[in-house]
Amino acid sequence: MAHLDNYVELLIDRYKTKGLLVDANLALLYLVGGYDLRLVGDGKFNKLSKYETEDYKLLLRLKKVFKKAVTTPHVLTEVSNLINDLPEKTKAECLKKFHETFVEIDELSVPSMKAAQRPEFHFLGLTDTALAIVSDQYLIVTDDARLVKKMNESGLEALNFNHLRRHLLS
Repeated sequence: MAHLDNYVELLIDRYKTKGLLVDANLALLYLVGGYDLRLVGDGKFNKLSKYETEDYKLLLRLKKVFKKAVTTPHVLTEVSNLINDLPEKTKAECLKKFHETFVEIDELSVPSMKAAQRPEFHFLGLTDTALAIVSDQYLIVTDDARLVKKMNESGLEALNFNHLRRHLLS
């Protein structure tokens, strides 16, 4: 466990002056938790049922450590699509809050055709390949263990949110 703790601290220290980029599920947690924290972990919304309110608070704490937060149009598109699974009233309110939530986050342009030409595209897909492209500049934080594994196998760095949770909440 000490090795994992050191790795988490190393990654945060290495990237804190550069920036943070969270994947779509965590960006959804950030958006919906900011709208109504009671929707996190209540079991009614499948994509957020795996999270607890402490995870939302941890995400806020993590964001404060970094000089800036960034995202890609691909991540924001996924978040927008995931919102469609919410009940109609909640969906409408979250879509209203979308701009307010993400306006403070720099949006990086990663051309889709550039991503599609990368070797990682064939096993990561568009959104995750765009993350891989910018992973030398920003710390990618995700709860997708497969993505972290594939990026690490390709010599790229990413932080599994579950490791961060264990590191900071234990």
